[in-house]
Amino acid sequence: MSQELFLASTPLHVLNSVAIASKTPDKSSCLWLIDQPDVTENPYFEVLQSWPDSPFTEVRISQGHIKGTRAKLQNRKKVFADIQSWVDRYQPDRVYTGNDRRIEFQYAMHCASQQKKPISAAYMDEGTFTYVGRKASGSFADSVVDNTLKKLTYGFWWKNPPTIGGSAWIDDVYAAFPDLIHPLLKQKQVLDLQSVYEGNSCVKSFCSYLYERLSGTVGNISGIQCVLTLPHESIIDRITGYKDAIQEVVKQLQYSGLEVGVKYHPRNNNPDILDVKNIKGFHLLPYKVPFEAILPLLPPDVLVIGDVSSTLINSRWLKPGARLISVANDEAPMYNEFAQLFSKIDVALTDAAQLVQLLSSLFETEK
Repeated sequence: MSQELFLASTPLHVLNSVAIASKTPDKSSCLWLIDQPDVTENPYFEVLQSWPDSPFTEVRISQGHIKGTRAKLQNRKKVFADIQSWVDRYQPDRVYTGNDRRIEFQYAMHCASQQKKPISAAYMDEGTFTYVGRKASGSFADSVVDNTLKKLTYGFWWKNPPTIGGSAWIDDVYAAFPDLIHPLLKQKQVLDLQSVYEGNSCVKSFCSYLYERLSGTVGNISGIQCVLTLPHESIIDRITGYKDAIQEVVKQLQYSGLEVGVKYHPRNNNPDILDVKNIKGFHLLPYKVPFEAILPLLPPDVLVIGDVSSTLINSRWLKPGARLISVANDEAPMYNEFAQLFSKIDVALTDAAQLVQLLSSLFETEK
């Protein structure tokens, strides 16, 4: 049986790994959580280990976010040794990653390339760089200075990606919107990621299990008709008129009679800055559960209101029938690139002051 290795550092990487691995039951798959700040009480690791429907034959975890140069070097040495040992033992045919800049991925590919058998690698869509690119990758600091330092530090096997997913290690790109990916990624073989999710009961099983374990409640959220996703409270305070507009939106949603879920940023100091927990029809969605894992549990035509970020990009392909509205913020990184992409994937972009009017028109149309 062929062996596949999935390297995941974010919740979306994990979800993509679940979707892809569940579609290849004839292959043995290992999911390796890399660059994790906590390896002793990591919620994703614990959930993946106990999840009864897991498509993975093994789940591993490696420490990251280490402070201090000496400690970082010692940790990196241990991680490299673990990767080398695993690759030597299982000799994988294929390695998946959501970020080919990760040193764990590149070292795994270096080790696997020493095998006598062929090795291939696939990049899994991470939501943003797949479409707008990573401008820093083409800078002198990245392409020359950082590239040279990494080759001297780790070895000449290091390959500097011209953008995320564009390194020479990558053969295939799993993309949610194949026609819209960055030109550099079109040089790879492009595979349709959305088709992997269609009718995938394993994805929904994982999301349900994760929701239950991280929120502490079983909770049926399939009846929620609208979700208001909010950025960090500092961003809300910085954008002129944002908080006032959102508060008016809350009133509009309350008047509409919709069942509304509110997803706050996990690092907010105030856990309910809009004070909605006591409003009839409003539900605070658990901040510990990533929104990507909540989306598959929502109705097909759910209305999602969010900011200028990958949240709405991911919402479009994880919930193709959803109605999506983004609150404009020209201070957001790569705002113009996001605006262009939003127009192509049917995400309405509106100023905070016009958001209430847009919702009012939407609700009037539905009556």
